[in-house]
Amino acid sequence: MKLFVIQPFLSHYYPVFGLAHTYAGHGEKVIFTATAPLIKTVQDEGFECKEFEYLSEYIIKNYKSFLGLFLKSLISKTYYLERKDEFENAFRRTQELIKEYKPTHVYIDQSMSEYYFFFRPFVPNITIVHTKVYSGKTRGIPPMTSSFIPRTGILSKMKISYLWFKELFKQRFREMILKIAFLGKDETFLWKEHCKKYGMDWKKQVDLKHSLNRGIKSVENLILLPNELEFPTFKLPKHVHFFEKVSSKNESAYYTSDYLDLKREYLLGTNFKVIYMAFGTLAQGPKVTNFFNSVISIVEELSGTILIISKGNHTMELKNADNVFTFDYLPQQDVLSHTNLFITHGGLGSVKEAFHHNVPMLVVPMNKFIDQNGNAARVKANGLGDSLDIDKYSETEVKEKIKMLLPNPEFQTAI
Repeated sequence: MKLFVIQPFLSHYYPVFGLAHTYAGHGEKVIFTATAPLIKTVQDEGFECKEFEYLSEYIIKNYKSFLGLFLKSLISKTYYLERKDEFENAFRRTQELIKEYKPTHVYIDQSMSEYYFFFRPFVPNITIVHTKVYSGKTRGIPPMTSSFIPRTGILSKMKISYLWFKELFKQRFREMILKIAFLGKDETFLWKEHCKKYGMDWKKQVDLKHSLNRGIKSVENLILLPNELEFPTFKLPKHVHFFEKVSSKNESAYYTSDYLDLKREYLLGTNFKVIYMAFGTLAQGPKVTNFFNSVISIVEELSGTILIISKGNHTMELKNADNVFTFDYLPQQDVLSHTNLFITHGGLGSVKEAFHHNVPMLVVPMNKFIDQNGNAARVKANGLGDSLDIDKYSETEVKEKIKMLLPNPEFQTAI
């Protein structure tokens, strides 16, 4: 039985469904854990789902939150005991999960890889799954948060070394701040105590050389990504493998009558060039609205071209144009099968789907602190499209890049 323990965000579940469907297709029983709001999403994919309360993550964003935690740790006699109880309750919930389902193989989201130490004494096979690009420090490859494209030569190597030093220094600094805030008894302290109790060596098994999160040494890692989307210079580390099947998700609810009418009129058997623009859950705020309106102004002047926008359920004041069609949600894979250019925020799921459908991309990273910059760099490095900086673009630059990519045989050939 395969048990998937995934970070409770939609963007983490969708990439894993393709892997889970593969196992289910081979007759394996598959179970997911999820928080209450995500259970229906998992069930809609045809999988059994167990409601699960995850261990809290403490993040210090500013000096006020640091001071609050520090004073609470200093003054309260019970605060550490409350946190310890929470940790032990999380372990008990994991034991109950193991007892109920008796998994033979557990797949743990890399962003919560420490759960390895909850499962390791009781489950023989554990794999860390990467819903983003590989996060570990790899020779000649920058951190996944970086927009830098690696090249040959000493200057590129020096730049990558500096980027990794900066990335890992920030992580160690954040960990130090948490340790001070909790008077030395932070989450790492609790994990170390747990490892001692169950005969595991935290220091020897934890890999600190990862972007954003810690890794686990000498454990199988599965990257849910076609290897063609990695940098050409990427060399697969030991214990790391690719799973290349495109993620699947149930999009039947998005085949609305309005979309089907649009499809019949503009997407089937016509000569229209189709630009599709979607920024996922990040499509909100004045910055996004201004960018969307810039694209609308450009496409409005392009004859024989339509723009299809998926904006989510966010309120946006967008311009009206005869060749622009706006929806809250769309069946993205179906739209991409008829698309000539995809303008995306660079979430890895969207990048993989565009790659699968041979669609050139214009990547506009919205969250520059996770993987979107790195995804944009990989798109450019592999000749699959181009990118823009949402904070520095000009309408002229956007127009030039759209015209270059729409359609360009060079990019179609690369894809």
